Amino acid sequence: MVDRASTFANEETLELIRKGFIAFAPSLTEILKSRDPAGDFFRKVVNQRPEPKHTKQGYYICSPDGTLLKGWMYPRPDDGTMKRYLKEAMEKYQAPTDVAAIDAGRPDRFAPQPPAGAAVAEVYTKLLEANWQKTNLERFEKIRGAIGRDRLWITKAEIQDLSKNSFPDSLLERLIRYNLVDNTRGVPSVWKSPDIKELTVKVVPEAGTLRIEGSLKLDDGGNRHYDAKLEGFVAVKGETLTRFDLVAHGVHLQKRTALGEVPIGDTTFAVAFTLASDADSKTVPPLFTFDGGYLRAVGRVSELRNTPTK
Repeated sequence: MVDRASTFANEETLELIRKGFIAFAPSLTEILKSRDPAGDFFRKVVNQRPEPKHTKQGYYICSPDGTLLKGWMYPRPDDGTMKRYLKEAMEKYQAPTDVAAIDAGRPDRFAPQPPAGAAVAEVYTKLLEANWQKTNLERFEKIRGAIGRDRLWITKAEIQDLSKNSFPDSLLERLIRYNLVDNTRGVPSVWKSPDIKELTVKVVPEAGTLRIEGSLKLDDGGNRHYDAKLEGFVAVKGETLTRFDLVAHGVHLQKRTALGEVPIGDTTFAVAFTLASDADSKTVPPLFTFDGGYLRAVGRVSELRNTPTK
């Protein structure tokens, strides 16, 4: 995130891209999995970059025939490298004489689509309070205050349940497992169904709006826990979801991560949900739709909600 923010904060860089290039920013997870012409073309380009070998993240400048002109990932954050490489590519570029057309008749790349009638909510995450190790890395200093982003799909059937003053188990389980995760500095692991240890949710109708109040405890058995309150407002008019403003807020702990760094000890972690606008970001699928089980509730939420409290 800090790499993109620093790279595209320069107006001269943006003007070079507008005038001389066609910009393309795919979801890396999705396009590397795709087996159509777009995915084939992308892999052809990125596999020409020798380093770093552990990831395909970064930037690529290529010709229409898939020849890599420049590919890089570091430095992070950008120090003017993007602007320099764009200028060099334009100065040295020689257009290929023979470019094969990509077959547009085959299915598009791996890109999950929301089911018919579904609504999309934007999801924002942030560590509000955290204790960090001292560092001299500018990149770490910047991303510690980053806001993570994702989306949540709300199906037509779930909207119908909400219109009947009921917060459906399937939506609640999806929201908890896939969105109550710290994605502010990279891609986290989702919560597994058994990680949901405690859950209470109260739905209170108020003049055409549902007030949501709840609490939850998540624990994966040693590495992460999250004890949070859930509150907000939801509204449905006819068959349309017109409001979906929720906030989860509480104490989060993570001891280890596969990427980057984690704070020391407990943090204050918040997750906010609101209906997406009609901007292009609405079309970007939720991060974890690629695992195939995104819309399938396992049933843990139903189990906890139907268990009598002592």
